[in-house]
Amino acid sequence: MANPQTSTKPMMQHKNVAGGMLALFSKNPPVGVYKDGYCRSGDDDKDNHSIAVTITPHFSKSEYATPDIEKLKEGDRTCLAAQHFADAMRAAEEGKFDKAAVPKVHLHASHDKALEVVSYKDLKKYAAEPEAFTQQGRQEAHHVPDSNRGLARQSQSIGGDQPTLAPGAGKNQGKAGEVTGTSGQRG
Repeated sequence: MANPQTSTKPMMQHKNVAGGMLALFSKNPPVGVYKDGYCRSGDDDKDNHSIAVTITPHFSKSEYATPDIEKLKEGDRTCLAAQHFADAMRAAEEGKFDKAAVPKVHLHASHDKALEVVSYKDLKKYAAEPEAFTQQGRQEAHHVPDSNRGLARQSQSIGGDQPTLAPGAGKNQGKAGEVTGTSGQRG
């Protein structure tokens, strides 16, 4: 019997770069080394096709694209080899390649094996817009690998500034102990 923290479903065992469950990227057409729609990588994927990207206009015609990528057009989704992404990103950082041409990364669908080659911080710089500027999909609710923070923030007080309406103590208590400022019948 599996312990409560371990999933018996194979896809739930794969994590994305933000520490959450790896999301389906594209079923039509099916992407990934295993053609199952996930950008997951395993021991048999020597090129580590773990980064879920949307192809940009100039990337498919660049020196960083493989013959398979050259067939793609702007807006197509694919699972890119981590080293190819890293090469394009470094060239863009050095001014040798247009930053806008670096493929846009989908963090929720990029396998955590990508972190062996590219940092989370660098992947996030090239994140697709909804992921780069919002917290949709609860990406930031998960552990961020480059962070020293835990999974959740602690609070020293819970509702400390909120008035209490319960009898006995609180900001809505009158002189004789009666509750004031509420409406409706009790009890």
